[in-house]
Amino acid sequence: MTISNDNNLGPLLPAGGGGPSLSALAALRRKTDAAAWRRVSDVAQTCAKYLTCHPAVLAVRYPGLTTDASYHEASCTLEGGFGPLVDVCLARDGAWLRYDAREACGDACEEVLRLERALGTL
Repeated sequence: MTISNDNNLGPLLPAGGGGPSLSALAALRRKTDAAAWRRVSDVAQTCAKYLTCHPAVLAVRYPGLTTDASYHEASCTLEGGFGPLVDVCLARDGAWLRYDAREACGDACEEVLRLERALGTL
């Protein structure tokens, strides 16, 4: 399933910007089988790392990044990965958007290419 929005940013949807809450991620983890959680966490981790280097991105919030404020607590709390949600602040206007790896159309490489296409329109 492809996510899109009015800004034509493909897999990115509006978000609050504080990053995904650890309690919400822990609750989501309890509802997701271990293999699926690992898969979406791996895709999100790869995409989060990619986004930190992108010139169209000002900031990234993802508990799996060692530079994230919630990393230490997340690494002690979440099991099997850091979850599917990545918040991204765009450099052009400071708007926060969310990437949700549960809606991934492919593997991590395909998702990075999908994000590149979306961010290339900025």
